[in-house]
Amino acid sequence: MSLEWEQIVRELVDTRPDGTDVGIAVRDLDTGEGFDINGDHDFPSASTIKILILAGLAQAVADGRLSLDDKLPAAAEIRLSGSGVLNWLDPALELTLRDHAWLMTAISDNSTSNVLMNAVGIPEINAMGQQLNVGKTVMGRNFMDRNIPPGPSKNRATAIGLVNILDAIYHDAIATPELCAWMRQCLADQQHRDRLPRHLPEGIEYAGKTGSIEGIVHDCGVLSGPRGNIAIAVLTQGFANPYDAERFTGRIGTAIGEQLL
Repeated sequence: MSLEWEQIVRELVDTRPDGTDVGIAVRDLDTGEGFDINGDHDFPSASTIKILILAGLAQAVADGRLSLDDKLPAAAEIRLSGSGVLNWLDPALELTLRDHAWLMTAISDNSTSNVLMNAVGIPEINAMGQQLNVGKTVMGRNFMDRNIPPGPSKNRATAIGLVNILDAIYHDAIATPELCAWMRQCLADQQHRDRLPRHLPEGIEYAGKTGSIEGIVHDCGVLSGPRGNIAIAVLTQGFANPYDAERFTGRIGTAIGEQLL
């Protein structure tokens, strides 16, 4: 079956505009079969790195360092505009880490992501990543909105690294089975569904995480249907129009979804 996916995806990749760069990884989570196209090439991660933060949080909870019921505010200095809602709420508001994680994952709230990064610790998050063999998928700094310094992004992701995280979450290989089930639910609640799942056939489910900054349009997730479960990451850079990148990613999601019916 993976040979069918590879042919379809490579044909779609060949249709992308000149001057664009893509990294793709596809894996059958039931058999382990898969393939990649530039799967080890690292891109600015944008918000896809939040699945690594989620995994780091789950490990910290399993280790007893944190509890999902712990409550924390989002201090003024780490609040950001952009995606999410926390920036517009009462500065004194305290949310449980569970709620912060849902906001980070399902609606990609940047302020609440900074809360979790600070609570878990960037070194601890990256150590979790190395346990999952994520390679050059790394967390280098807090989210900074328009205050990002010039130069290459310090938050990086590869398609294979993201698929390895999804694989571990799917197979209960992080923290505990209960925490992995909770992470899968956060991903399934994803509200940004204009990429991989934009035109999925009826009967195919998506659970994943998108990411966007200027010139960058990413998506990664698990597609599930009657014929199995597929982890996929599509990272794109250089599309002149972000909507073209979303449509390109959506065509790949639809093609893989059709193989699962």
